[in-house]
Amino acid sequence: MRTFNYSEIRQQKWDSEIPGPVAAIYKETGKQEMYLKQRPQELEKPVEIAKVQSTEASNAIQGIVTTNTRIRQLVEEKTTPRN
Repeated sequence: MRTFNYSEIRQQKWDSEIPGPVAAIYKETGKQEMYLKQRPQELEKPVEIAKVQSTEASNAIQGIVTTNTRIRQLVEEKTTPRN
């Protein structure tokens, strides 16, 4: 959506169901960017939690077994994996 050219919307014919959701996405994108600029510290913890959970899920899919402590070390402390 970052590279979507919104000016082309006016020139195209659209099904009546399309413009509303596209406009809502455009509006929310602006709000998200403003929030990221004003309150980045509030997003740090959820981002770290998401990274740990993503790593745990990826490990489970690949059959990698390790402790939660080691995963947190790898993600939070940016420790280099052993292999």
